[in-house]
Amino acid sequence: MKKRLYKFSVLLLLVLVIDGCNDDVLYKDPVGFASAEGFFQTESDLIIGINGVYSIFQGSIWGGAFVHIHPHFDAATDNAVLCCDWEHGFTAIARGTMSPTSGGMVNWKYNFGYQGLARINNMLDIINSNTIQNLSEENANKWRAELRFLRAFIYTDMVTLYGGVPIVTTVISNEEAQQLTRNSKEEVLALILEDLNFAATHLDYTPNNGQFGRPTKQATLALKGKVLLYNNRWAEAAATFREIIDAEGADIQLDEDYESLFRGTNEQSKEIFFSIQYLTDAGGEGSFLQVHYAPSNLNIGGGWGSFTYTRNLVDDYYMTDGLPISQSPLYDADNFLENRDPRLRWSFFFPGDIFRDIELEYPINFLVNGSAVTNPAALPMASRKWVSETGNTGESNSPVDLVLIRYADVLLMYAEAQNEAVGPDASVYEAVNKIRSRANMPDFPQGLDQGAMRDQIRHERRIEFVLEGSRYFDLLRWRTAEQVIPSLPTLENRQFDPSRNYLWPIPQFAMDGFSDLEQNPGY
Repeated sequence: MKKRLYKFSVLLLLVLVIDGCNDDVLYKDPVGFASAEGFFQTESDLIIGINGVYSIFQGSIWGGAFVHIHPHFDAATDNAVLCCDWEHGFTAIARGTMSPTSGGMVNWKYNFGYQGLARINNMLDIINSNTIQNLSEENANKWRAELRFLRAFIYTDMVTLYGGVPIVTTVISNEEAQQLTRNSKEEVLALILEDLNFAATHLDYTPNNGQFGRPTKQATLALKGKVLLYNNRWAEAAATFREIIDAEGADIQLDEDYESLFRGTNEQSKEIFFSIQYLTDAGGEGSFLQVHYAPSNLNIGGGWGSFTYTRNLVDDYYMTDGLPISQSPLYDADNFLENRDPRLRWSFFFPGDIFRDIELEYPINFLVNGSAVTNPAALPMASRKWVSETGNTGESNSPVDLVLIRYADVLLMYAEAQNEAVGPDASVYEAVNKIRSRANMPDFPQGLDQGAMRDQIRHERRIEFVLEGSRYFDLLRWRTAEQVIPSLPTLENRQFDPSRNYLWPIPQFAMDGFSDLEQNPGY
Protein backbone atom coordinates (compact mmCIF):
# COMPACT_ATOMS: atom_id res chain seq x y z
CA MET A 1 0.00 0.00 0.00
CA LYS A 2 1.25 3.45 -0.83
CA LYS A 3 2.20 5.70 2.01
CA ARG A 4 -0.03 8.66 2.66
CA LEU A 5 1.37 12.17 2.70
CA TYR A 6 2.34 12.67 6.35
CA LYS A 7 0.98 15.92 7.63
CA PHE A 8 0.74 16.96 11.23
CA SER A 9 4.19 16.83 12.82
CA VAL A 10 5.95 18.12 9.72
CA LEU A 11 3.45 20.94 9.48
CA LEU A 12 4.04 21.92 13.09
CA LEU A 13 7.79 21.84 12.56
CA LEU A 14 7.51 23.95 9.45
CA VAL A 15 5.41 26.57 11.18
CA LEU A 16 7.88 26.79 14.05
CA VAL A 17 10.99 26.89 11.91
CA ILE A 18 10.00 28.63 8.69
CA ASP A 19 7.19 31.06 9.31
CA GLY A 20 8.88 33.20 11.93
CA CYS A 21 5.65 35.20 12.13
CA ASN A 22 2.11 34.72 13.34
CA ASP A 23 -1.12 34.43 11.35
CA ASP A 24 -1.91 38.10 11.90
CA VAL A 25 1.33 39.17 10.25
CA LEU A 26 0.74 36.80 7.35
CA TYR A 27 -2.75 38.19 6.99
CA LYS A 28 -1.47 41.74 6.73
CA ASP A 29 1.50 40.87 4.52
CA PRO A 30 0.47 37.77 2.59
CA VAL A 31 3.28 37.77 0.03
CA GLY A 32 6.48 38.15 2.03
CA PHE A 33 7.74 35.02 3.78
CA ALA A 34 10.39 34.50 6.43
CA SER A 35 13.54 32.65 5.44
CA ALA A 36 14.76 29.46 7.06
CA GLU A 37 18.37 29.66 5.97
CA GLY A 38 20.45 26.92 7.51
CA PHE A 39 17.58 24.61 8.39
CA PHE A 40 17.32 22.76 5.05
CA GLN A 41 20.44 20.64 4.69
CA THR A 42 19.19 17.21 3.57
CA GLU A 43 16.50 15.96 1.24
CA SER A 44 14.52 14.86 4.29
CA ASP A 45 14.57 18.46 5.54
CA LEU A 46 13.41 19.59 2.12
CA ILE A 47 10.47 17.18 2.16
CA ILE A 48 9.45 18.51 5.57
CA GLY A 49 9.31 22.00 4.12
CA ILE A 50 7.37 20.91 1.04
CA ASN A 51 4.86 19.04 3.20
CA GLY A 52 4.24 22.26 5.09
CA VAL A 53 2.85 23.90 1.95
CA TYR A 54 -0.19 21.61 2.12
CA SER A 55 -1.43 23.16 5.35
CA ILE A 56 -2.80 26.15 3.45
CA PHE A 57 -5.25 23.79 1.71
CA GLN A 58 -6.50 22.03 4.86
CA GLY A 59 -7.33 24.73 7.38
CA SER A 60 -9.62 24.60 10.40
CA ILE A 61 -13.36 24.81 10.79
CA TRP A 62 -13.38 28.55 11.52
CA GLY A 63 -9.89 29.61 10.53
CA GLY A 64 -10.25 29.03 6.81
CA ALA A 65 -7.99 27.66 4.09
CA PHE A 66 -7.39 28.06 0.37
CA VAL A 67 -9.60 25.04 -0.28
CA HIS A 68 -12.16 25.45 2.45
CA ILE A 69 -15.38 23.38 2.52
CA HIS A 70 -15.21 23.46 -1.28
CA PRO A 71 -18.65 21.79 -1.70
CA HIS A 72 -20.17 24.99 -0.29
CA PHE A 73 -19.83 26.49 -3.76
CA ASP A 74 -22.86 24.37 -4.71
CA ALA A 75 -24.91 26.62 -2.41
CA ALA A 76 -24.10 29.54 -4.71
CA THR A 77 -25.85 27.71 -7.59
CA ASP A 78 -29.28 26.25 -8.30
CA ASN A 79 -28.28 23.09 -6.41
CA ALA A 80 -28.74 24.39 -2.88
CA VAL A 81 -29.20 27.34 -0.53
CA LEU A 82 -26.93 27.94 2.44
CA CYS A 83 -28.50 27.94 5.87
CA CYS A 84 -26.61 30.73 7.55
CA ASP A 85 -25.04 34.08 6.81
CA TRP A 86 -22.14 33.30 9.12
CA GLU A 87 -20.85 30.37 7.04
CA HIS A 88 -17.66 31.82 5.60
CA GLY A 89 -19.09 34.46 3.27
CA PHE A 90 -20.78 32.06 0.87
CA THR A 91 -24.18 33.75 1.20
CA ALA A 92 -22.67 36.95 -0.20
CA ILE A 93 -21.31 34.96 -3.15
CA ALA A 94 -24.71 33.35 -3.75
CA ARG A 95 -26.65 36.62 -3.46
CA GLY A 96 -24.25 38.65 -5.56
CA THR A 97 -23.61 41.07 -2.70
CA MET A 98 -19.86 40.51 -2.44
CA SER A 99 -17.75 43.51 -1.53
CA PRO A 100 -14.08 44.07 -0.72
CA THR A 101 -14.99 43.70 2.98
CA SER A 102 -17.16 40.57 2.67
CA GLY A 103 -14.55 38.41 4.36
CA GLY A 104 -14.74 34.63 4.42
CA MET A 105 -13.92 32.88 1.18
CA VAL A 106 -13.57 36.14 -0.76
CA ASN A 107 -10.64 36.92 1.56
CA TRP A 108 -9.33 33.41 1.96
CA LYS A 109 -8.70 32.63 -1.71
CA TYR A 110 -6.49 35.71 -1.85
CA ASN A 111 -4.85 35.58 1.56
CA PHE A 112 -4.19 31.83 1.77
CA GLY A 113 -3.28 31.88 -1.91
CA TYR A 114 -0.40 34.26 -1.30
CA GLN A 115 0.60 32.46 1.88
CA GLY A 116 0.86 29.29 -0.17
CA LEU A 117 2.77 31.02 -2.96
CA ALA A 118 5.24 32.43 -0.43
CA ARG A 119 5.92 28.97 1.01
CA ILE A 120 6.23 27.44 -2.46
CA ASN A 121 8.62 30.11 -3.69
CA ASN A 122 10.67 29.77 -0.51
CA MET A 123 11.09 26.04 -1.10
CA LEU A 124 11.92 26.57 -4.78
CA ASP A 125 14.59 29.09 -3.81
CA ILE A 126 16.05 26.57 -1.35
CA ILE A 127 16.23 23.89 -4.05
CA ASN A 128 17.78 26.34 -6.50
CA SER A 129 20.41 27.34 -3.95
CA ASN A 130 22.12 23.95 -4.46
CA THR A 131 22.74 23.62 -0.71
CA ILE A 132 20.78 20.39 -0.15
CA GLN A 133 23.25 17.60 0.47
CA ASN A 134 23.30 14.72 -2.05
CA LEU A 135 20.18 15.94 -3.88
CA SER A 136 20.33 14.57 -7.41
CA GLU A 137 19.19 16.75 -10.28
CA GLU A 138 16.47 14.21 -11.08
CA ASN A 139 15.04 14.40 -7.57
CA ALA A 140 15.48 18.16 -7.47
CA ASN A 141 13.36 18.43 -10.61
CA LYS A 142 10.68 16.17 -9.14
CA TRP A 143 10.38 18.38 -6.08
CA ARG A 144 10.44 21.51 -8.24
CA ALA A 145 7.69 19.94 -10.34
CA GLU A 146 5.53 19.22 -7.29
CA LEU A 147 5.92 22.78 -6.05
CA ARG A 148 5.23 24.28 -9.45
CA PHE A 149 2.06 22.18 -9.73
CA LEU A 150 0.91 23.59 -6.39
CA ARG A 151 1.77 27.12 -7.53
CA ALA A 152 -0.23 26.60 -10.72
CA PHE A 153 -3.13 25.15 -8.71
CA ILE A 154 -3.28 28.27 -6.53
CA TYR A 155 -2.92 30.71 -9.41
CA THR A 156 -5.63 28.84 -11.39
CA ASP A 157 -8.28 29.56 -8.77
CA MET A 158 -7.04 33.09 -8.22
CA VAL A 159 -7.05 34.08 -11.90
CA THR A 160 -10.48 32.49 -12.34
CA LEU A 161 -12.00 34.39 -9.43
CA TYR A 162 -10.11 37.70 -9.39
CA GLY A 163 -8.72 38.00 -12.91
CA GLY A 164 -5.16 39.25 -13.20
CA VAL A 165 -3.28 39.25 -9.89
CA PRO A 166 0.32 40.04 -8.89
CA ILE A 167 2.78 37.39 -10.05
CA VAL A 168 5.34 36.39 -7.43
CA THR A 169 7.81 33.63 -8.28
CA THR A 170 10.57 34.15 -5.73
CA VAL A 171 10.97 35.16 -2.12
CA ILE A 172 10.51 38.89 -1.65
CA SER A 173 10.47 41.19 1.34
CA ASN A 174 7.30 42.72 2.72
CA GLU A 175 8.53 46.09 1.48
CA GLU A 176 8.86 44.69 -2.05
CA ALA A 177 5.46 43.03 -1.73
CA GLN A 178 3.81 46.33 -0.95
CA GLN A 179 4.98 47.70 -4.30
CA LEU A 180 3.41 44.94 -6.35
CA THR A 181 0.89 45.69 -9.08
CA ARG A 182 -1.55 43.39 -10.83
CA ASN A 183 -0.31 41.39 -13.79
CA SER A 184 -2.71 40.77 -16.65
CA LYS A 185 -4.81 37.62 -16.81
CA GLU A 186 -2.82 36.56 -19.87
CA GLU A 187 0.46 36.87 -17.98
CA VAL A 188 -0.86 34.78 -15.08
CA LEU A 189 -2.15 32.12 -17.48
CA ALA A 190 1.24 32.00 -19.18
CA LEU A 191 2.94 31.33 -15.84
CA ILE A 192 0.40 28.64 -14.95
CA LEU A 193 0.96 26.81 -18.22
CA GLU A 194 4.74 27.16 -17.94
CA ASP A 195 4.64 25.65 -14.45
CA LEU A 196 2.36 22.81 -15.55
CA ASN A 197 4.47 21.98 -18.60
CA PHE A 198 7.51 21.70 -16.35
CA ALA A 199 5.59 19.59 -13.83
CA ALA A 200 4.22 17.26 -16.51
CA THR A 201 7.75 16.68 -17.80
CA HIS A 202 9.22 15.73 -14.44
CA LEU A 203 6.38 14.06 -12.51
CA ASP A 204 5.52 10.38 -12.90
CA TYR A 205 2.18 8.59 -13.00
CA THR A 206 2.92 7.57 -9.41
CA PRO A 207 3.51 10.26 -6.76
CA ASN A 208 6.85 11.38 -5.37
CA ASN A 209 8.13 9.07 -2.62
CA GLY A 210 5.13 6.82 -3.33
CA GLN A 211 3.10 9.05 -1.01
CA PHE A 212 -0.53 9.30 -2.02
CA GLY A 213 -1.72 12.91 -1.98
CA ARG A 214 1.21 14.35 -3.90
CA PRO A 215 0.51 15.48 -7.48
CA THR A 216 1.22 13.17 -10.38
CA LYS A 217 1.66 13.53 -14.12
CA GLN A 218 -2.03 12.82 -14.70
CA ALA A 219 -3.06 15.44 -12.12
CA THR A 220 -0.80 17.97 -13.83
CA LEU A 221 -2.17 17.26 -17.30
CA ALA A 222 -5.72 17.39 -15.96
CA LEU A 223 -5.14 20.81 -14.42
CA LYS A 224 -3.45 22.05 -17.59
CA GLY A 225 -6.38 20.87 -19.69
CA LYS A 226 -8.81 22.53 -17.29
CA VAL A 227 -6.98 25.86 -17.58
CA LEU A 228 -7.08 25.64 -21.37
CA LEU A 229 -10.76 24.65 -21.32
CA TYR A 230 -11.69 27.50 -18.98
CA ASN A 231 -10.12 29.89 -21.47
CA ASN A 232 -11.83 28.45 -24.56
CA ARG A 233 -8.66 26.96 -26.02
CA TRP A 234 -10.67 23.95 -27.11
CA ALA A 235 -8.27 22.07 -29.37
CA GLU A 236 -5.32 22.44 -26.99
CA ALA A 237 -7.49 21.32 -24.07
CA ALA A 238 -8.76 18.28 -25.95
CA ALA A 239 -5.22 17.26 -26.93
CA THR A 240 -4.06 17.57 -23.31
CA PHE A 241 -6.94 15.49 -21.97
CA ARG A 242 -6.38 12.97 -24.76
CA GLU A 243 -2.87 12.31 -23.42
CA ILE A 244 -4.42 11.19 -20.11
CA ILE A 245 -7.13 9.10 -21.77
CA ASP A 246 -4.56 7.35 -23.95
CA ALA A 247 -2.60 6.44 -20.78
CA GLU A 248 -5.63 4.79 -19.15
CA GLY A 249 -4.58 1.56 -17.47
CA ALA A 250 -2.57 0.64 -14.39
CA ASP A 251 -2.46 4.16 -12.94
CA ILE A 252 -5.56 5.75 -14.50
CA GLN A 253 -8.98 4.13 -14.29
CA LEU A 254 -12.63 5.04 -13.91
CA ASP A 255 -13.61 3.37 -10.65
CA GLU A 256 -16.56 0.98 -10.71
CA ASP A 257 -17.77 2.21 -7.32
CA TYR A 258 -18.81 5.87 -7.58
CA GLU A 259 -20.07 6.21 -4.03
CA SER A 260 -16.87 4.90 -2.41
CA LEU A 261 -14.81 7.75 -3.86
CA PHE A 262 -16.33 10.23 -1.41
CA ARG A 263 -16.88 8.25 1.79
CA GLY A 264 -13.40 7.37 3.01
CA THR A 265 -13.35 3.76 1.82
CA ASN A 266 -11.55 4.06 -1.52
CA GLU A 267 -9.32 7.11 -1.25
CA GLN A 268 -6.44 5.69 -3.26
CA SER A 269 -8.63 4.87 -6.24
CA LYS A 270 -6.97 5.21 -9.65
CA GLU A 271 -9.78 7.63 -10.51
CA ILE A 272 -8.60 10.14 -7.89
CA PHE A 273 -5.79 12.30 -9.25
CA PHE A 274 -5.54 14.92 -6.48
CA SER A 275 -7.21 15.27 -3.10
CA ILE A 276 -6.82 17.11 0.19
CA GLN A 277 -6.16 14.46 2.81
CA TYR A 278 -7.52 14.14 6.30
CA LEU A 279 -6.90 11.69 9.13
CA THR A 280 -8.43 11.20 12.55
CA ASP A 281 -5.46 9.34 14.01
CA ALA A 282 -2.79 12.03 13.58
CA GLY A 283 -3.30 14.78 16.11
CA GLY A 284 -6.83 15.68 15.06
CA GLU A 285 -6.01 16.12 11.38
CA GLY A 286 -9.61 15.47 10.36
CA SER A 287 -11.85 17.68 8.27
CA PHE A 288 -15.08 19.53 9.00
CA LEU A 289 -17.00 18.32 5.93
CA GLN A 290 -19.15 15.88 7.87
CA VAL A 291 -20.49 18.43 10.32
CA HIS A 292 -21.80 20.54 7.45
CA TYR A 293 -23.35 17.84 5.29
CA ALA A 294 -24.18 14.68 7.29
CA PRO A 295 -27.74 13.84 8.41
CA SER A 296 -28.63 15.87 11.48
CA ASN A 297 -29.39 15.15 15.13
CA LEU A 298 -27.49 11.87 15.44
CA ASN A 299 -25.49 10.86 18.52
CA ILE A 300 -22.34 10.36 16.49
CA GLY A 301 -21.26 11.70 13.14
CA GLY A 302 -24.23 14.01 12.67
CA GLY A 303 -24.22 17.36 10.90
CA TRP A 304 -25.97 20.64 11.57
CA GLY A 305 -27.43 20.93 8.08
CA SER A 306 -25.74 23.68 6.13
CA PHE A 307 -27.80 23.22 2.95
CA THR A 308 -31.39 23.33 1.80
CA TYR A 309 -31.36 21.27 -1.39
CA THR A 310 -33.55 22.40 -4.25
CA ARG A 311 -36.34 20.49 -5.97
CA ASN A 312 -34.81 21.94 -9.13
CA LEU A 313 -31.72 19.77 -8.56
CA VAL A 314 -33.64 16.55 -7.95
CA ASP A 315 -35.91 17.16 -10.92
CA ASP A 316 -32.85 17.41 -13.17
CA TYR A 317 -31.87 13.77 -12.57
CA TYR A 318 -32.99 11.71 -15.54
CA MET A 319 -34.97 8.51 -15.35
CA THR A 320 -33.26 5.15 -15.90
CA ASP A 321 -34.43 5.19 -19.53
CA GLY A 322 -32.21 8.22 -20.09
CA LEU A 323 -35.09 10.67 -20.44
CA PRO A 324 -35.92 13.71 -18.28
CA ILE A 325 -38.92 13.48 -15.99
CA SER A 326 -40.95 15.64 -18.38
CA GLN A 327 -40.61 13.01 -21.13
CA SER A 328 -40.23 9.62 -19.45
CA PRO A 329 -43.20 7.31 -18.91
CA LEU A 330 -41.33 5.92 -15.90
CA TYR A 331 -41.79 9.08 -13.83
CA ASP A 332 -44.27 8.92 -10.96
CA ALA A 333 -44.58 12.18 -9.03
CA ASP A 334 -45.84 10.31 -5.97
CA ASN A 335 -42.74 8.06 -6.01
CA PHE A 336 -40.25 10.50 -7.45
CA LEU A 337 -37.17 8.59 -6.26
CA GLU A 338 -38.07 5.46 -8.20
CA ASN A 339 -36.37 4.66 -11.52
CA ARG A 340 -33.99 7.62 -11.31
CA ASP A 341 -30.38 7.96 -12.32
CA PRO A 342 -28.71 6.00 -9.47
CA ARG A 343 -26.32 8.87 -8.76
CA LEU A 344 -29.24 10.57 -7.00
CA ARG A 345 -29.27 7.91 -4.29
CA TRP A 346 -25.49 7.48 -4.39
CA SER A 347 -25.10 11.19 -3.59
CA PHE A 348 -27.92 11.86 -1.08
CA PHE A 349 -29.79 10.44 1.87
CA PHE A 350 -33.58 10.66 1.95
CA PRO A 351 -36.10 9.82 4.71
CA GLY A 352 -36.21 6.05 5.23
CA ASP A 353 -32.57 5.47 4.29
CA ILE A 354 -30.22 3.79 6.76
CA PHE A 355 -27.17 5.63 8.09
CA ARG A 356 -25.01 4.09 10.81
CA ASP A 357 -27.73 1.52 11.54
CA ILE A 358 -30.29 4.31 12.06
CA GLU A 359 -33.35 4.72 9.86
CA LEU A 360 -33.41 8.38 8.95
CA GLU A 361 -36.63 10.20 9.73
CA TYR A 362 -38.16 13.48 8.65
CA PRO A 363 -37.78 16.06 10.04
CA ILE A 364 -35.37 15.16 12.84
CA ASN A 365 -32.56 13.84 10.61
CA PHE A 366 -33.01 16.45 7.87
CA LEU A 367 -32.92 19.69 9.80
CA VAL A 368 -31.23 22.72 8.25
CA ASN A 369 -29.56 24.58 11.10
CA GLY A 370 -32.28 23.23 13.41
CA SER A 371 -35.27 23.93 11.15
CA ALA A 372 -37.41 21.54 9.12
CA VAL A 373 -37.54 21.84 5.33
CA THR A 374 -41.08 22.93 4.44
CA ASN A 375 -40.70 25.07 1.30
CA PRO A 376 -42.15 23.16 -1.70
CA ALA A 377 -39.24 24.38 -3.83
CA ALA A 378 -36.90 22.29 -1.65
CA LEU A 379 -36.67 18.70 -0.44
CA PRO A 380 -35.49 17.10 2.82
CA MET A 381 -32.13 15.60 1.85
CA ALA A 382 -28.67 15.13 3.31
CA SER A 383 -25.40 14.45 1.54
CA ARG A 384 -23.91 10.98 1.24
CA LYS A 385 -20.79 12.52 -0.27
CA TRP A 386 -18.09 13.41 2.27
CA VAL A 387 -19.90 11.45 5.02
CA SER A 388 -18.28 8.49 6.78
CA GLU A 389 -20.30 5.45 7.85
CA THR A 390 -17.90 4.45 10.61
CA GLY A 391 -16.16 5.87 13.66
CA ASN A 392 -16.97 8.71 16.00
CA THR A 393 -15.75 11.48 13.75
CA GLY A 394 -16.97 14.29 15.96
CA GLU A 395 -17.71 17.80 14.85
CA SER A 396 -14.54 18.51 12.92
CA ASN A 397 -12.53 15.33 12.79
CA SER A 398 -13.76 13.43 9.76
CA PRO A 399 -11.24 11.21 7.96
CA VAL A 400 -12.82 11.61 4.51
CA ASP A 401 -10.53 13.20 1.92
CA LEU A 402 -11.75 16.05 -0.26
CA VAL A 403 -11.38 14.97 -3.89
CA LEU A 404 -10.46 17.85 -6.20
CA ILE A 405 -9.37 16.23 -9.48
CA ARG A 406 -10.62 12.87 -10.76
CA TYR A 407 -10.64 10.98 -14.03
CA ALA A 408 -14.38 11.37 -14.61
CA ASP A 409 -13.82 15.12 -14.85
CA VAL A 410 -11.09 14.57 -17.44
CA LEU A 411 -13.47 12.50 -19.56
CA LEU A 412 -16.26 15.08 -19.45
CA MET A 413 -13.88 18.00 -19.98
CA TYR A 414 -12.39 16.17 -22.97
CA ALA A 415 -15.88 15.61 -24.39
CA GLU A 416 -16.71 19.28 -23.93
CA ALA A 417 -13.47 20.54 -25.47
CA GLN A 418 -13.60 18.14 -28.41
CA ASN A 419 -17.26 18.94 -29.05
CA GLU A 420 -16.47 22.66 -29.13
CA ALA A 421 -13.41 22.12 -31.33
CA VAL A 422 -14.79 19.71 -33.97
CA GLY A 423 -18.30 18.70 -32.93
CA PRO A 424 -19.69 15.46 -31.46
CA ASP A 425 -17.38 12.91 -33.06
CA ALA A 426 -17.05 9.29 -31.96
CA SER A 427 -14.45 10.12 -29.31
CA VAL A 428 -16.90 12.51 -27.61
CA TYR A 429 -19.51 9.76 -27.37
CA GLU A 430 -16.91 7.30 -26.13
CA ALA A 431 -15.84 9.63 -23.30
CA VAL A 432 -19.32 10.56 -22.07
CA ASN A 433 -20.64 7.03 -22.37
CA LYS A 434 -17.93 5.74 -20.02
CA ILE A 435 -19.41 8.01 -17.35
CA ARG A 436 -22.97 6.94 -18.17
CA SER A 437 -22.05 3.27 -18.18
CA ARG A 438 -20.53 3.49 -14.71
CA ALA A 439 -23.86 4.95 -13.53
CA ASN A 440 -25.84 2.18 -15.27
CA MET A 441 -27.46 4.80 -17.49
CA PRO A 442 -28.12 4.49 -21.26
CA ASP A 443 -25.58 5.85 -23.72
CA PHE A 444 -26.07 9.36 -25.05
CA PRO A 445 -28.50 9.28 -28.01
CA GLN A 446 -26.84 9.14 -31.41
CA GLY A 447 -27.18 11.95 -33.90
CA LEU A 448 -26.83 14.89 -31.52
CA ASP A 449 -25.64 18.10 -33.12
CA GLN A 450 -23.02 20.27 -31.42
CA GLY A 451 -25.54 22.34 -29.46
CA ALA A 452 -27.52 19.34 -28.25
CA MET A 453 -24.31 17.57 -27.22
CA ARG A 454 -23.23 20.70 -25.36
CA ASP A 455 -26.50 20.70 -23.42
CA GLN A 456 -26.17 17.00 -22.56
CA ILE A 457 -22.57 17.41 -21.37
CA ARG A 458 -23.56 20.35 -19.17
CA HIS A 459 -26.40 18.34 -17.68
CA GLU A 460 -24.06 15.41 -17.07
CA ARG A 461 -21.58 17.66 -15.26
CA ARG A 462 -24.29 18.86 -12.87
CA ILE A 463 -25.25 15.30 -11.96
CA GLU A 464 -21.80 13.69 -11.88
CA PHE A 465 -20.14 16.41 -9.79
CA VAL A 466 -22.95 17.43 -7.46
CA LEU A 467 -21.57 18.59 -4.09
CA GLU A 468 -18.03 18.70 -5.43
CA GLY A 469 -18.06 22.49 -5.80
CA SER A 470 -17.61 22.53 -9.57
CA ARG A 471 -20.98 23.85 -10.75
CA TYR A 472 -20.34 27.43 -9.62
CA PHE A 473 -17.14 27.53 -11.65
CA ASP A 474 -18.89 25.91 -14.62
CA LEU A 475 -21.59 28.60 -14.58
CA LEU A 476 -18.92 31.29 -14.51
CA ARG A 477 -17.00 29.92 -17.47
CA TRP A 478 -20.16 29.15 -19.48
CA ARG A 479 -21.31 32.73 -18.85
CA THR A 480 -24.75 31.45 -17.78
CA ALA A 481 -24.53 32.52 -14.14
CA GLU A 482 -26.88 35.48 -14.52
CA GLN A 483 -29.64 33.13 -15.74
CA VAL A 484 -29.05 30.26 -13.31
CA ILE A 485 -27.92 31.69 -9.97
CA PRO A 486 -30.94 34.02 -9.42
CA SER A 487 -33.37 31.21 -10.34
CA LEU A 488 -34.53 30.38 -6.79
CA PRO A 489 -36.96 33.22 -5.96
CA THR A 490 -38.95 31.35 -3.32
CA LEU A 491 -35.86 30.05 -1.54
CA GLU A 492 -33.44 32.96 -1.56
CA ASN A 493 -33.32 36.51 -2.88
CA ARG A 494 -30.44 36.43 -5.31
CA GLN A 495 -28.92 38.58 -7.98
CA PHE A 496 -26.01 38.19 -10.35
CA ASP A 497 -24.79 41.32 -12.07
CA PRO A 498 -22.80 40.26 -15.15
CA SER A 499 -21.00 43.60 -15.18
CA ARG A 500 -19.32 42.79 -11.86
CA ASN A 501 -20.00 39.32 -10.43
CA TYR A 502 -18.04 37.30 -12.96
CA LEU A 503 -15.02 38.46 -10.97
CA TRP A 504 -14.67 38.74 -7.21
CA PRO A 505 -13.49 41.93 -5.53
CA ILE A 506 -9.88 42.22 -4.48
CA PRO A 507 -10.15 42.05 -0.65
CA GLN A 508 -9.88 45.37 1.15
CA PHE A 509 -6.93 44.22 3.29
CA ALA A 510 -4.94 43.74 0.07
CA MET A 511 -6.01 47.09 -1.32
CA ASP A 512 -4.96 48.74 1.94
CA GLY A 513 -1.59 46.97 2.06
CA PHE A 514 -0.56 47.44 -1.56
CA SER A 515 -0.60 51.00 -2.81
CA ASP A 516 -0.77 50.31 -6.56
CA LEU A 517 -3.39 47.54 -6.81
CA GLU A 518 -6.47 48.30 -8.91
CA GLN A 519 -9.92 47.09 -7.85
CA ASN A 520 -12.13 45.04 -10.17
CA PRO A 521 -14.98 46.88 -11.94
CA GLY A 522 -18.13 47.51 -9.90
CA TYR A 523 -16.50 47.17 -6.48
